[in-house]
Amino acid sequence: MASSSTKITTATQSSTVGIPTGAITVGSRGKYSTLAAALKDTSSNVYYVYAGTYTGQVAISRSNIAIYGETTSAASYTGNKVTFTAAVPASQAGSNDASGTARVLATGVKLYNLNIANTYGKPVSQSQAIALSVQAGQFGCYGCKITGTQDTLLANVGTQIYAKSYISGYVDFIFGQTASIWITKSVNETTGSGYVTASGRSSNDAYYYVIDQSTIQGTGSSYLGRPWRNYARVIVQKSTIGSNM
Repeated sequence: MASSSTKITTATQSSTVGIPTGAITVGSRGKYSTLAAALKDTSSNVYYVYAGTYTGQVAISRSNIAIYGETTSAASYTGNKVTFTAAVPASQAGSNDASGTARVLATGVKLYNLNIANTYGKPVSQSQAIALSVQAGQFGCYGCKITGTQDTLLANVGTQIYAKSYISGYVDFIFGQTASIWITKSVNETTGSGYVTASGRSSNDAYYYVIDQSTIQGTGSSYLGRPWRNYARVIVQKSTIGSNM
C-alpha cells in the first residue's frame, strides 16, 4: 500500500479547518503515526493528517481516496501545516518516479493542503529529484505546495488538476508524457534559470498542459517551456508572467 516509514516532527496547533467526518487520522494526535501505515486501513476513503513534518517517501496505491492536511485556510496553500519531505535523487532511486517524495499510483486520488518537497537540491547535472509523481488519472491537487529543483512535478499519466497551489523549481519542474493537466489559479515559481515545463508528448494525441489564470514568476532567466518530445504542447492563458520569463 505505501512506502517506507517516516519520521515525524510535530507542530503546534492554532485555528484550523475541521477534520472531515469519518476520516482516518495520521500524526501525533491521530490513530496512525505515518500516512504509510494509515493507508493500509481501508475502513474509510478519507484520511486526515495532523500538523507536522513527515520525513520519508510515501506511495499511494489505493484508488478513490482523499487525503487532507491540517490547515488554517482550505482555499489556499498559505495556511498549510503538513509537510512531506525527502531528499532522494533519481540516480539513487533508479527512476524519476521512484525518487518521488509522494507517488500517486492509483486513479481517483485527491490531495488537499499538503506541502510536498524533495530537498535533494544538488546541481541539476547530478540528478533529477521529484517531489510529486502522479502515475494515474482522475487526480486532483488542491491548495498544495510542491517544491523541488529539477523535475519537481512529474505529471505523467491521465487527467490531472492542480488548483490554488504552488509549484516551484527551475529546470523542467513541471513535466511528463501521457497526461492532460490543468493548473489553475496557482503560483508557478522559478528559483533559478531554466524552464518551467517540459512536455513529453510524443504523438499527435489528445494530451496537453494548460496553465490557466495563474502567476508565473521568480528568479533567474527562465523560459515557459522546452519540448521533451517532438509533439510537446503547453498552453498558457489568462495568466500573469513575470519579467524574468
